[in-house]
Amino acid sequence: MKEIDQVLEHLHDSNWHGIEEIRQKYMLDRTLNKKIYFLEELELISIKNEKLRITSKGLKFLELPI
Repeated sequence: MKEIDQVLEHLHDSNWHGIEEIRQKYMLDRTLNKKIYFLEELELISIKNEKLRITSKGLKFLELPI
């Protein structure tokens, strides 16, 4: 779950970010791809040309109280 939180927090600025950029910054392993596609299925992020961007649904998710 920590990796998913890191990805969403990184994308919080609503800009497009490369998958490799995120993988290297947080030293994430190859299972990151599965987590990314899971986030896309939940419509929390968008994927385009090996880049990720948070969706409005993802931003709302980040605002939820823990």
